[in-house]
Amino acid sequence: MRPPPHFSSVLLPAIPAIVLVAGMAGWAPAVHSQVSPGDTLRLSLADVLTQVRDEHPIWKAGSARVVAARARAAERNSNPWPTIRLGTSGSSDVRLELLQPLRWPWEGSALKAIGVQDVAVATADAEADRRGGLLEAGQRFADGLRSTRALGLAVEAESLAQHTVDQVVAENQPDQAADLAGLQTLVSLDEARRARVRAALQHSLSQSRLAVLLGRDPGTSITFDGELAAIAPLTAPEAALASALATDPKAVGLEHEAERAVQESRLARARRWPALAVGPSFTVGDHTDLGVALGLAIPALNRQREAVRAARAERDTALARVELRHRELSALITEALVTLTRAETELALLRGGTLARAARALRLAEEAAPQRGAYVLAWLAAREAYLTARAAELDLEWEAAEARILLRHLTGSLIMEAP
Repeated sequence: MRPPPHFSSVLLPAIPAIVLVAGMAGWAPAVHSQVSPGDTLRLSLADVLTQVRDEHPIWKAGSARVVAARARAAERNSNPWPTIRLGTSGSSDVRLELLQPLRWPWEGSALKAIGVQDVAVATADAEADRRGGLLEAGQRFADGLRSTRALGLAVEAESLAQHTVDQVVAENQPDQAADLAGLQTLVSLDEARRARVRAALQHSLSQSRLAVLLGRDPGTSITFDGELAAIAPLTAPEAALASALATDPKAVGLEHEAERAVQESRLARARRWPALAVGPSFTVGDHTDLGVALGLAIPALNRQREAVRAARAERDTALARVELRHRELSALITEALVTLTRAETELALLRGGTLARAARALRLAEEAAPQRGAYVLAWLAAREAYLTARAAELDLEWEAAEARILLRHLTGSLIMEAP
């Protein structure tokens, strides 16, 4: 992992290239030791989002949910099945009736509208789930970019620590270092090695998480293609809230739930009317008659009051949840925008101040290190300050990337990252 371009000219004299190359070549994560180089996947954020869209089960589940809602809506809107009645008339006559239930136009209209809203709710729920899948994939990818950089930084830190030891401790005699400076350099090297192992395992975990999300073997080796500072760029962050409020599938689904409750109330009122059934009748006995039978069900005791009350309560609940969702979106958008602004501001201050000065201090401290004693300790402190600043830079870049991904998710534009 190289320093940022604007610091490379400062650090290269202090960090022999052969040390860094040796450090990078000597490391390989144990988790992927069985994976050949040809099996390594090189993925960009667009590649990941495209694979999720094309292959993730959440897409199939959403499509199936919409198909099921349409099928139920069609069944609800279809005509009721006729009924057959068989009875006797007198002592020997047998009467057969075929009755077809009829619906009042306003009842059929309410049933059709309920079906339309059911399909709309299922579509909104499927879209919400799909956006959630894309968000998770984007976050996993950002974590992978971060762990890649963190591993490179850990390898660089180990190389710097080894370079310090080589300059301070007698060659092939590390156990005989008795002065404070020599012991401190060895302790620093031990810590750097532990940090590199920890970063390697974290990177392996990031690869495994993304591989599992994409339906691949957890041991698949993945190369994360891209830079944290460049992924999921925003075009109009000031319009994020308005866009999120207008397109949020959860809010849209709740609005359709409210409308469905309105239609349920209509249906309940429509069913206060008598239910009609009509059809032919056939009487067989001493003589044969063919006529028309009429059925009438009068809901004298059922005025559908409770059904209407329940539908109105469900509508009020859905509308209240819409308002709650809008407030939640406002909070999420505001927090993401503030996080993005803070991270970008801190990055500018860090790169223009602490990081630049830490790089220069590291070079000066190494130049003074041959004087031994306190100068070596100053070298160690300068190196630690520089690496801490580099780690802070990485954390801020990751926070900014996470905020951009969240904003793209909330506005529904994350899928546009796919080619």
